Amino acid sequence: MDYCKYHPLDGATYFCRQCNIHQCDRCVNDEKNKRHTLHCFVCDAVVESLGSANTVTPFWRRLKEAFKYPLNSSAMSLIVITSIMSVVAVLMPFLFVISIVMYLFAAGAMLKYSFTCLERTAMGEMKAPDVMEAYQGGIKLLLQLILITIVMSVFAGLAAYYVGVTLGGILGVIAVVSFPAVLIRFAQTESMFEALNPLAAIALMAAIGLPYGLLIVFMLIMMTSVGVLHEWINTILPAGAFLVQSIISSYYMVVMFHLMGYMLFQYQQELGYSARSDEDDEQPERSDLERMTAKMDVLLKEGDYEQLVGLYYQAFKQFPNEANFFDRFFDLLYVCKKSALMADYGLTYLEFLLRKKRFDKLTATFKQIMLLVPDYLPDSPAMRVQLATFLRQQGDLKLAVKMLNGMHKLYPEFADLPAAYTLLAECLNDLPNMQTQAEKCRQMAMQLARRAEAKKVELEMPQQAKRITEENPANSAAPKGRRGPPPAAPSGLTLALVPLDIHSADKN
Repeated sequence: MDYCKYHPLDGATYFCRQCNIHQCDRCVNDEKNKRHTLHCFVCDAVVESLGSANTVTPFWRRLKEAFKYPLNSSAMSLIVITSIMSVVAVLMPFLFVISIVMYLFAAGAMLKYSFTCLERTAMGEMKAPDVMEAYQGGIKLLLQLILITIVMSVFAGLAAYYVGVTLGGILGVIAVVSFPAVLIRFAQTESMFEALNPLAAIALMAAIGLPYGLLIVFMLIMMTSVGVLHEWINTILPAGAFLVQSIISSYYMVVMFHLMGYMLFQYQQELGYSARSDEDDEQPERSDLERMTAKMDVLLKEGDYEQLVGLYYQAFKQFPNEANFFDRFFDLLYVCKKSALMADYGLTYLEFLLRKKRFDKLTATFKQIMLLVPDYLPDSPAMRVQLATFLRQQGDLKLAVKMLNGMHKLYPEFADLPAAYTLLAECLNDLPNMQTQAEKCRQMAMQLARRAEAKKVELEMPQQAKRITEENPANSAAPKGRRGPPPAAPSGLTLALVPLDIHSADKN
């Protein structure tokens, strides 16, 4: 039995000749294409189907499903109707010809349907076929099967007569044991000569092995139980015993042929063909997200990190709200200690956590990043303020100060600089011997606030002048003594930023 390279406990359903690896359904690219072929995630070559040979459940574990197989309106109606016809044919011996024809038609229809069940099951169809398959060629099939049985019996009888009773008995036992194989060969080839070929029957039994004997035992138990049930029903309901026995016999025949077909399906690899179960085909088609996740798993197990990284960045664009991709990529970089990639990806992941309001992971993730990249600080003023806020709440004041220090130089156009330095002042005020620096930061915050207000007024003045001109057109004819807006009154504001030495706090 072959197993999937990436899921060693799962049977393989596909094989890539270019990579020389076995894969399961989850590890192949099933994206729809013009040729409707499946491809390998690694090399993109077309993969070969192995059928369900490595994943099929053994027939002895499906006995419950086997007995449910004929339990549908179509199959049960055929069983009941043919059983009634058989009973009516037996009860009217005075119409011999009509009785024989009716009995042959009923038995032939039931036999033809059973052979159809065997063929369809062997190809992976686990639902009973339509009964219309039972009305063509049933009588011919029945006569051929009777002839096969006669030939096998005559052969055993001649051996006993001319060679000896012992040899004849042995051949008789062999004939009984090989009869299911003969039926299977007859269903596969529809040829009496192929079915009676002893070498073909022996090859079939050898390919299946011991489970073939288990099937024989199970079939003998079912045949014996028919007689036991007949005796039990005859004591309770003598009038309907024959009808009930006929229904049970037909029901068991469908079950047995289904089991023979399933045995072929189970050992398809040994028998040289490939088939897929219709139960597998009923599985819902994978979404793009599931397919991309499967490809990531394959590339990770192959160790193809370069292609994997590119695939993750593609996923971030295609599925910007899928937390699984962001979390898995962060864990991958952290576990593999990819410091350069972590420095590039850190801000993306932090912003994703903030966007998803996963505040509980924000500072912990930042500290994980710093374990790989000790000097890491996110290149985003808003993220720095957010992290500093949470760090101060958690009591990590020095790291909060490190996050905010020098922001006026790095991000002079950041709108929330006053709030950032107010927060910095609060953090410094809680540190020992840093009250002087805290006061300087408060002064800086005030200066930054005044500068921001002045800039805002300067930007609004042209708009106000334009609005006034539009509201009072007469003013536009006033003498033009001076061009441009009136000079602003001197505010006396100067932005003398005091350098901040956070290292002094560390020394203290």
